Amino acid sequence: MVKLIRPNQCIVYLLLSVFVFAQELELRVIKSIPFPEDTKLLDLNPNKLNWSINNSFLLLDEEKNQLFSLEPPDNLNLSPISGLESSIYGQLIWMGLAPDGFRVVDRLENEILFLDHRLNLIQRISIKPNLYPDMVAISHQGILYMYSQSYNSIFSFDRLKININPLIDFKRKRLESDCIIDMSTNHLGEIAVLNCQNKVMLFSQNGKLKSLFSILLPEPSHIVSIEDDWFLFNSQGKATSTKTMMQYSIPETSVPIIDIESMGKLIAILSSDHILILHAN
Repeated sequence: MVKLIRPNQCIVYLLLSVFVFAQELELRVIKSIPFPEDTKLLDLNPNKLNWSINNSFLLLDEEKNQLFSLEPPDNLNLSPISGLESSIYGQLIWMGLAPDGFRVVDRLENEILFLDHRLNLIQRISIKPNLYPDMVAISHQGILYMYSQSYNSIFSFDRLKININPLIDFKRKRLESDCIIDMSTNHLGEIAVLNCQNKVMLFSQNGKLKSLFSILLPEPSHIVSIEDDWFLFNSQGKATSTKTMMQYSIPETSVPIIDIESMGKLIAILSSDHILILHAN
């Protein structure tokens, strides 16, 4: 059973496979995808997740610098560019699906890697100035947004070029914040940033601040877009909608949450030994 806690403290119990986010939105558990045996044999412990093509997934074990794809039920493909023994790269921190393949960001080498759908390297582009990006998000159009703690700013990468002028500068008085937890984009190209003060800053695609609001969810760690809303999750499996501020729980079998990504109405939650897929309707 899954426990829902509504603002009036009334407790409702639902089946494990169904739980409701606000009256008009329902999330259903579509499936749980266990990691294949090869992940244990290779001692892989992914901590980053993203969507790939054909309902498959990109996974990254940052400790081993190993990038790989998972095609359910048990097809695991290691990228030839990564791994501690074979990699010529410094620190892979992010990977994502672009309209023409995959993008991977190497923090220490200050590079953006272009990969084909088999995870083979096509092109490398240097990040200048040296941003040493700490966080990355990608728009539906393939624009990369990179947060650099060194500059305390977000820079954009589009059409093979980095705009050397910050898209969003958190040193500005109104935006002052020196601790960013997560950021994400939605289908409109808007950018949502979660900071350490439990506040969400919503920006237009040209970097203009649209709204700023506080979140009551304890220790939020992830923000994702779902339809015309933003949802925040913490590692303990609690979630809240920025539209209604209602708080909910996910199945305990998928806790703690390691990473989470949305794609349209689908949400993928990375746990220690499986990926949980939810559908919003």
